[in-house]
Amino acid sequence: MPPDEKINPRMRSSKMKKSHLFLSRPISVLVLLAFLITLPCLESMSDDGIASGMHALNAPDSLEKIDVAVFYYVPRDREPLDDWRERIDDLMVRTQKFHRREFTGQSDFQYTIHPAPFIASAASSGFPQEDANQFYWHIINEVRQSGEAQSQAGAFPIILVFSDHNFSPGYDDWTRECDGKGCLFPAPHSDCAGYVRSNGEDRPGSRCGGARSVFWPEEHIGLGLVTADGWRVPLKGSDCVVYHEGIGHSIGLPHPEPINNSVMGLAQYEDGLHKAWVDEDQKLELGWKKEPIDHTDLFSNFIVEHEPHRPIANQPVLISAAYPDRFKDGVATAEYQTGLRLPFQKLEPIAFSKKGGQCRVVWKLPPLDQGECIAYRVRLQCPDGGSESTWHYLKVR
Repeated sequence: MPPDEKINPRMRSSKMKKSHLFLSRPISVLVLLAFLITLPCLESMSDDGIASGMHALNAPDSLEKIDVAVFYYVPRDREPLDDWRERIDDLMVRTQKFHRREFTGQSDFQYTIHPAPFIASAASSGFPQEDANQFYWHIINEVRQSGEAQSQAGAFPIILVFSDHNFSPGYDDWTRECDGKGCLFPAPHSDCAGYVRSNGEDRPGSRCGGARSVFWPEEHIGLGLVTADGWRVPLKGSDCVVYHEGIGHSIGLPHPEPINNSVMGLAQYEDGLHKAWVDEDQKLELGWKKEPIDHTDLFSNFIVEHEPHRPIANQPVLISAAYPDRFKDGVATAEYQTGLRLPFQKLEPIAFSKKGGQCRVVWKLPPLDQGECIAYRVRLQCPDGGSESTWHYLKVR
């Protein structure tokens, strides 16, 4: 049986314990499920009973290979996004690159995206609405019990669900509002507005999203849920949410204490995953052998921004991409959309420059009206087959 949807009798707070139920951010409370481990060895063991090499936190499960089964979960009364696979695949590729960089190849993961949307048994109104933990288990149990999640033998399995639904039904991912009503919903669905930085840039996550994760050592599995507020709209930092819930918590990593801007802390509010990191002490707890991190790759150095960060109506908005000039032969493209289900439109570059070892390409968005929301994506395709992409979002306030 899974940990109880109410409160497991062994639930307690801890810093680096054996098993965890991790609440979604920006909720700051960290709830941990501590399990007793009396399991046989899964890999070669050190004297303290932990697998040699990289392993899940305080557990015998090897992390040298991780196999992530990815699902797009849609309430049965909702139409799936046309480009759901492209959005999820882009986030998973970035997550994979970050993991390989941070753990220097000592731990790696492969992922498989389920070929079709997972249509839920419930309509949008049929999900638990009183408790976010029950909402989480409703979705996770339905996917897991379907038997459609397969994992590679010898790899640590993770089920990662990208939900098309939020815990609070009133929250709109695209407008970053609660039905335009100022979030006038009763608890626990109040205070749902998305986070906006002081410079006017939007960041993913809402108190009413419902994303969370479990590392379940007795079942040798990680179970992650990223709700719609964390991924459907391509906000800067959405990739941090996916790693935080889908990989980090799912292999046992907690929030750092004190909290910081690492990927297991508040990275999603700062920048994209390429600028984030896993704290060294957390990596060492997983059996990582310290060695230099390579930050010279394209993933770490492909920088996409828009100016101004807080545009007003009819103000020109420029999008720029900067990258090392050793990738100068790559082709950079940009597209934008004005609605979540509307097609992307191509932008033509207005400038290209090369200075100080950096290439820079600039595009200009058409005039935007008050309240208009824009998602845009920039891609660099290199002649050797390598590529990089970044998706962002802005709103005229």
